[in-house]
Amino acid sequence: MQPEVYAWEFDIPVARPSLWAFVSDTERLNRLAGVFPVHYQYKPLDSGGSEVVAEARTAGMLLRWVERPCEWVEPEYFRFTRDYSKGPFVRLVSEVRLRDGDRPGTTRLTHTITVTPRHFVGRMLARVAIGVQTKAGFARAYALAPQWAAGQELPAIGSERLPPRGFAARELRRVLVPLAHRLGEPQLAELLTHHLLSKPDSELDSLSPYTLARAWQVERGPLLRLFLHATKAGLFDLQYHLICPSCRRSKANVTSLADLREEGHCPSCNIRFGVDFDRAVEVRFSPRPLGVGEDAAEYCHAGPRNTPHRVAGWNFEPGTSRQVETTLEPGRHQLLSPQAGSVYFEVVDDADAPREAALTLAADGLSGAPERVRAGTVRFAVESRFAALAELMIARAKWADDAVTVAELTAMQEFRELFGSELLAPGAEFSIQNMVFLFTDLVGSTAMYERLGDAAAFDLVRRHFDLLSDIYSQHGGALVKTIGDAIMAVFRRGDDALRAALAMHAKVPALREAEGGAGLALRIGLHRGPCIAMTANERIDYFGTTVNTAARVQGIAGGHEVALSPAMLELPEVRAALAATRLPARTEELKLKGLSGRHAISIVEVPQGE
Repeated sequence: MQPEVYAWEFDIPVARPSLWAFVSDTERLNRLAGVFPVHYQYKPLDSGGSEVVAEARTAGMLLRWVERPCEWVEPEYFRFTRDYSKGPFVRLVSEVRLRDGDRPGTTRLTHTITVTPRHFVGRMLARVAIGVQTKAGFARAYALAPQWAAGQELPAIGSERLPPRGFAARELRRVLVPLAHRLGEPQLAELLTHHLLSKPDSELDSLSPYTLARAWQVERGPLLRLFLHATKAGLFDLQYHLICPSCRRSKANVTSLADLREEGHCPSCNIRFGVDFDRAVEVRFSPRPLGVGEDAAEYCHAGPRNTPHRVAGWNFEPGTSRQVETTLEPGRHQLLSPQAGSVYFEVVDDADAPREAALTLAADGLSGAPERVRAGTVRFAVESRFAALAELMIARAKWADDAVTVAELTAMQEFRELFGSELLAPGAEFSIQNMVFLFTDLVGSTAMYERLGDAAAFDLVRRHFDLLSDIYSQHGGALVKTIGDAIMAVFRRGDDALRAALAMHAKVPALREAEGGAGLALRIGLHRGPCIAMTANERIDYFGTTVNTAARVQGIAGGHEVALSPAMLELPEVRAALAATRLPARTEELKLKGLSGRHAISIVEVPQGE
């Protein structure tokens, strides 16, 4: 039968970039419009990627279709194509296009649905289900855009109606509110309670503290602490989500570090990837112990906001060529094809850089990509040499920073104290691209043991550990282990580690003033770099050249000094923090024991008594 076209236009008082952020979140948009939930399965393709098979029930009918990859260019349009094997339709294409409105700050939105009925009954159903019901549902959803853009809460309409949450409300009052008061963060309990009681289950099945902190405009560290303590109190479950490096979505999660494996698999991208702790594992929190999030459903497989790092995506029929274009901002980007592979390129503000290129998608790779293109509108003439459908996407290389990673979590003292039994599987090794290590040594302790005897001297050493514990905890670090009278601590930020080192030196005078403490001093070394995380001696520990180097850097420092490796001083925030201290420093070219070459070690002198 011939296709039928349903097209609707809306003038929306929201600027196009903001409206794109609203409508391209098709998971939420479909819920607001009252669209039915969908169950997806992924069938790996030999050519690369996966075929997405979807099923849904509506009005007593079973619908089954293949969901073709979404095509989009932000902030201009997106298009979904469904090829049905069961139901009243053969094909459905849904396209949303945005263009600037006639008045500043407005957008003209055109939503077009082209449906090919399977038979006469399908034609009649389309006229009611699409021409009347779908039109009304999306009209209600689009009407909420100004409210959303203004930062106001959206009502629970369409598929978003809330189940009763009396038990959750009682438990939050009984446990979360007193807990937040003890932590000095009562306002966070109010925000979190409101969120859990007012949002639909589909937005609550897994919670990201940093994403919430950004939305609520609050500090993210205290919110993460509240989640950790609330989890220990039984309100949430910890989840470790494996993040695919291609689509950057979670397709699997485990509830224990011991269940993590060194390789992950994304069924939708059909790739395997190494599991590192910087990006590949994200920590989230499930409110299911509260009876919240249990009815979470999926409404859209791959809308543009599901992969917000991707700027655009196109499909190419077998053996076809066409020109595509998009607008790119400066920065590192990636051309990505599940069938032909990927290549990185730079977008630069340089008039001499090209704005056009000819690309070829073939079994032996993606060819023709330039190393640099000029920022602005970029055009690619693309030829596909595949005998099956091929995809091409453009993605920003930079990762978002609103994920709590395992690397960060294991560098938190509170996590180690609250969840000490959370250990990696025996023998499992996970890479971390960057960790900051702080090593200390207590100068004068040998003489102190001879002078005071073992018991009294050890008591002073223990007091020194307590002093340091408060400091690395307050500065966002964590103790890995003690080694005699020394400690090994980890941090995620170099400036936090430097400030902690200086604060440690400032506490030493109190130790020297104790009976028998005369002559004690600290020497501290800081270094950063890649390492391996694994379980050793019933704790999460770190190994590798970076750790060994950090210990050697500490050995260079004298009493009342902090030694910093060149890798530390590469960080702008460390240089700024060091300059703010106005402490005397010197740089020496030194050989580190057991390491080749000479190293430019900067040594900061901390005056006694400071």
